[in-house]
Amino acid sequence: MWNSLCDNDILDFALLWEPLGGPTPRDITAAFAIDITEYKRRLTAAVGFQVSQLRKGGTSREFVYGLSAISALDRNPQPSG
Repeated sequence: MWNSLCDNDILDFALLWEPLGGPTPRDITAAFAIDITEYKRRLTAAVGFQVSQLRKGGTSREFVYGLSAISALDRNPQPSG
């Protein structure tokens, strides 16, 4: 189960960089002291966990915003409905 504070930081970092095309490997190493392969693995796990949690929620404004923001990072989207 995904539950790491550092992975919360990775998710926040990815959300900040997404509008700019994503971070460079150098940015990732400077921020987390990990390589891009590990960053992508942990980001994928963090996004998957958060999307699954959001999909369990209701339809509040926070839910809609959270799902739309994190869905931009979800590389394995599920069909809606």
